[in-house]
Amino acid sequence: MAAPTSRTDRNTISRVTVVADDGVPLAATVTGPPDADMTLVCLHGHCQDSASWSPACDLVTVPGIRVIRYDQRGYGRSGTSDTVSSSVSAMADDLDAVLRTLAPDGPVVLAGYSMGGMVALAYARRHSDAVGTRVVGAGLFATAASGLAEEGIGRCLRHPATTIVHRAVSRAPRMMELSKRAGGRVCTVAARRRPPESWLRLLGSALSHETSIVTWSRLLSDVAVLDESAALAVLSRVPAVVAAGTEDVFVPLSLSEAMAARLPRATLVRFDGVGHRVLADRPDEVARALSGLLERVRAQREETSAAAC
Repeated sequence: MAAPTSRTDRNTISRVTVVADDGVPLAATVTGPPDADMTLVCLHGHCQDSASWSPACDLVTVPGIRVIRYDQRGYGRSGTSDTVSSSVSAMADDLDAVLRTLAPDGPVVLAGYSMGGMVALAYARRHSDAVGTRVVGAGLFATAASGLAEEGIGRCLRHPATTIVHRAVSRAPRMMELSKRAGGRVCTVAARRRPPESWLRLLGSALSHETSIVTWSRLLSDVAVLDESAALAVLSRVPAVVAAGTEDVFVPLSLSEAMAARLPRATLVRFDGVGHRVLADRPDEVARALSGLLERVRAQREETSAAAC
């Protein structure tokens, strides 16, 4: 069920609320013509919101595309849920609710950044019947299907000290929320002269974000043991773009290369000299990769339609 908060013309912004299957309200933004021949759904990363996709979406060159962006549960203007329901799998089911409500028919292309890419992968696994029928393309940016515990941020997330933090969050969330905010301020000050991709600077940014400590902790625990390898067989049915920065230390490029190797219809794009923050640092290159995917999907559908005639 979607509750509109504004009436708009064909090509202006519409803000609506989608109610997830368990009642959590999800704040969404829709742009583009309602009769578009294709819908692009953008999924944001951890400690972000749907606005993080705006710079790249504004630069997409493919005309006539409808774009849906929404704040995932626990982020931005969306509602929160209990600790158990704050998971990648729950967010994948939220994506299904968004599609049923805001894009009930017509072809859809998913684009996920970092955690958002993991949500797209989980959706493909949990709703495999939709891939190749409703979902006709996928963009996976700075993300991974598995291997984070060996090569990426999961190495730190599995540290014993991190386990202690997670336990403290479950027992004293209010106190840990205050500690999180204080830690964010300390890290931000201490990292002023550090590079943008330094662990301290990005940690300060994450701790300072408005995302609650409960959501923050639960999702990091989930990501640490992520394995959505089964989703790759499902996504092999559709065109895809897999893209990442060559200097990403959180979700290394090698993990994107491993995904692309298992997706026969995927194009691998390397953003030279950039780290994990590809949406913020290289929106033009993200838009170019996404535009290429949308054009490829549209051309394929036109060829299929012409052959059927």
